Amino acid sequence: MNRLLPAYPIWIIDPMFSVWSRTETLNGGDTSFWTGLDHRAYGFIRFSGKTYCFMGRRDDTDNLKQTSVSITAFDTRYTFECDEFVLNVAFISPRLLTDLKIMSCPVCFTEYEIKPKRNKLPDDFSVAIALDEDFCYNDERADVVGGVLPITGYESAFFTRHRNLVLSNTSDADAPDWGTTYLIGDEAFYITSTALNRYVDDGTLEYMRKNGERSYIVASSKAERGYFTVAFDDLISIFYFGEWLKGYFFKDGGTIVDAIKWAHNNHDDILCKCDDFDKQLKSDCDRIGKDYYVLACAALRQSVGSHKLVQNKKGELLFLSKECNSGGFIGTVDVSYPSVPLYLIYKPELVNAMMTGVYEFARMPVWTYDFAPHDLGLYPWCAGQIYSASKADDKFGCGQNDLRSFPETAQMLYLRPEGSNSYSDKEQMPVEECGNMLIMTAAAVKAGADIATAEKNFDLLSVWVTYLEKYGLKPESQLCTDDFAGHLANNVNLAIKSLVGIEAFSIICGELGKKALADEYERKAAEFAQQLKTLAGDGVMPLAYGQKDTYSLKYNILFDKLFGFNLIGQDVCEREVDHYIKVGNRFGTPLDTRKDYSKTDWILWCAAITDDKTKCEKLYAPIVKFLAESPSREPFIDWYGTVKGEYIMFRNRSVQGGIFAPLLKDKVLDNR
Repeated sequence: MNRLLPAYPIWIIDPMFSVWSRTETLNGGDTSFWTGLDHRAYGFIRFSGKTYCFMGRRDDTDNLKQTSVSITAFDTRYTFECDEFVLNVAFISPRLLTDLKIMSCPVCFTEYEIKPKRNKLPDDFSVAIALDEDFCYNDERADVVGGVLPITGYESAFFTRHRNLVLSNTSDADAPDWGTTYLIGDEAFYITSTALNRYVDDGTLEYMRKNGERSYIVASSKAERGYFTVAFDDLISIFYFGEWLKGYFFKDGGTIVDAIKWAHNNHDDILCKCDDFDKQLKSDCDRIGKDYYVLACAALRQSVGSHKLVQNKKGELLFLSKECNSGGFIGTVDVSYPSVPLYLIYKPELVNAMMTGVYEFARMPVWTYDFAPHDLGLYPWCAGQIYSASKADDKFGCGQNDLRSFPETAQMLYLRPEGSNSYSDKEQMPVEECGNMLIMTAAAVKAGADIATAEKNFDLLSVWVTYLEKYGLKPESQLCTDDFAGHLANNVNLAIKSLVGIEAFSIICGELGKKALADEYERKAAEFAQQLKTLAGDGVMPLAYGQKDTYSLKYNILFDKLFGFNLIGQDVCEREVDHYIKVGNRFGTPLDTRKDYSKTDWILWCAAITDDKTKCEKLYAPIVKFLAESPSREPFIDWYGTVKGEYIMFRNRSVQGGIFAPLLKDKVLDNR
């Protein structure tokens, strides 16, 4: 049985409900939240006087032998076997980008099929799933309450933290201390340990609770084939500058019970649409190269599930990421930017929805800069940029604007007036975020998203492109998204981003009918490109101007190519890729000359700038190997060591949408 991933997605809904298996066999260890905290789920089969376990680690059952594991765009599938039967089980998270109602419905399915080897199910047969109470809270045990809802044709057990701390836990690597988890099957129970142990012992499943014991919700069935549903009601999803927003699925009203009923009533249709999407994805990936489909499947659920889709009172879509395992920020611009290839292919309007809040915050009095913001707050609070918030210990700052000082309380920075000096200039990312916003806006328009977002924010885009004109060719020493090894001035990759940002503004002007301005910025881009290439010199482009015998992954070239400007030139692209392959290690090409670590998203962006399919495969193949061999059993890591394949930081992040860059390039070229 070949390993495919370091961790396998089980039930993925959003950043607040994300359950994984970190062992190669599903019953070889406990399931957990994306952070690594226990979210223990158990799967049982009762058959001819024995209780077998297929999910979770139990010492009081016979563990079924797992014979296979596979993944598709939305499924993780397992096969188990013993002398009595074969079990097929699929964990389906229908985060279908092409249908926002399906994507935002907070449910997952667990499909199963039992194949008896003696052609008949025994009288005591049953299949059950049990969820431990640690689904209800973060890292400190708390009192739990629950019950069972009788719904026509099935039952739903549920439980939740007794003291529901809605929208708390704003720090990074936390599970929520709020919300209600539902488990739906033919029969359902809210019980404690004694009752669950009795089922394991003799197959009897009945209501029984004892004070002080751990609580469980359990769903069971006696059918040879069927499914269970897991659902999560977060009650309130997002605080958005004074608005309390529920998930997009509930934008017209309705309750979690309505969502459960809708998912059951449309079960077959949902699975059919997911299967159709997956078949097309596999066909498209096969054109890119060997094993590219594995990367796409590893990335898709994680990237979508690191976002929450909501709608504000203006009727605007907001697709808000949590910057998982790298700060916990919400709507981070330089996290959205690497992720956009996935969304430009399948739902470009979601790229606009990533940016809407950024535009809104940039107009607030507290934001006094002539460059784009970095983030909107700490997930799930859109309450004003947190990154670079002033730490001044004085009458107005009180030394409290440090993320570490208030991990469970979001300050309302967006309410502060102009002149409140809420931010430090030293930790901003001006060139980075201006370029990102311009490029994403143009890319969304070119991909077919509503041009209204670009039109109503043209004034801000004009300010930001002016910033790039002034400071982008020779960027000062400043933060950028890849500063892991330290800041440096004259960053060539950052200068390339400025070039592409200027190109993007030309595209936006053209789409808005401002032909003269579009032509002007096309000329400016050409002049900028010539200066940049002169400064960079001949041969492989250096990490920074004048740094001989250095390199960095020049992933920002991608949209110069996709926008059709090609000012960097295909000859430069091929030379760069040749060098990346030459200096690559076992698990990939390092990000730059300084260290041996890298980022998966940027490697795939670079794989998309070559027109040689063989070179493309050579760049991404080590990441397939990394997934199969990394010693770090974490959800798809994007910052890792290329020599040993170890986790450095950044797990479960939305940036893995960048894995789709070669497929985006393929789609763009097909449409020309």
